[in-house]
Amino acid sequence: MIALFSLLCAAALFRGNVALALVSRGDDLMAAGDLDGAGRAYSRALFLDRGAIVAADRLAFVLWVRRRPGDARRGFDIASQALRYAPHSVALLADRGFAAQRLGRWRDAEGAFAQAAAIGHDPRYAHLAAHMARRLGDRAAERRQLRAAIAIDPTYAPARALLVRLHA
Repeated sequence: MIALFSLLCAAALFRGNVALALVSRGDDLMAAGDLDGAGRAYSRALFLDRGAIVAADRLAFVLWVRRRPGDARRGFDIASQALRYAPHSVALLADRGFAAQRLGRWRDAEGAFAQAAAIGHDPRYAHLAAHMARRLGDRAAERRQLRAAIAIDPTYAPARALLVRLHA
């Protein structure tokens, strides 16, 4: 009974450390090209620690790269859940946006990319948000997102070129 109690206490005290070790193992497996092994390691890390943001980001990325049936849905759910713990994570917002894009959820993708652009001050995400607005046929939102990209970086040529084409 004492041994069991000790194990439970150790698991509670060190679960964050074990989760980080699993993320490191997943990174090694990813570098070796073993996406399935990496996904399992990141999943275990999340099982141990629901607040393991890095594990959630990496797992969502593996699912995006792997492209099996159901991976996009799972990646979207994982990124969405992890955003409850870290609502300002640019990486998780991007993961959510890419998964939403794969699912054809253009408005969700636009919103995630727009948030990632605003928080991360990255015009590339605003540019992606503009493309999602275009998929919806929402020209006003497309222009708004392109202007946001240019506001972040006035020299960002892809957004400038698209905005000129929209005015033509």
